[in-house]
Amino acid sequence: MAAPLKLVQSIAWIAFFCLLIGGQAQSQCSYKDILVTESRTGNFIHGKPQYHVVIRNNCACAQSGIQLDCTGFTSVDEIKPTILRRAGNVCILIQGRTLNQGDWAHFKYAADNQFWFNPISSDPSCR
Repeated sequence: MAAPLKLVQSIAWIAFFCLLIGGQAQSQCSYKDILVTESRTGNFIHGKPQYHVVIRNNCACAQSGIQLDCTGFTSVDEIKPTILRRAGNVCILIQGRTLNQGDWAHFKYAADNQFWFNPISSDPSCR
């Protein structure tokens, strides 16, 4: 009788530990889980090379309020403000709406040089 009780207790502890670790992993999601990739399209807009930017949420949780550092960013190609809106030196992605795990947003811009959009803030939501 004591052996089955110890087995049940062991399983309960393992389950509790897994839940604890899983919850900690989710709460560790941050703007650092936002992946930004850029590539040249091969097109030119007003004589400037065009770039394609893809921003993906690699977090296990949804993230909203994604902000990128846009200090010094300029483009001769218009970007829809519903996709990327500039507010000073910060760019707000998709009007602050949610990107679920694996979801992405993209846009194109044209400039003399490639600009690196670094994520600086987000609001992860693990449910």
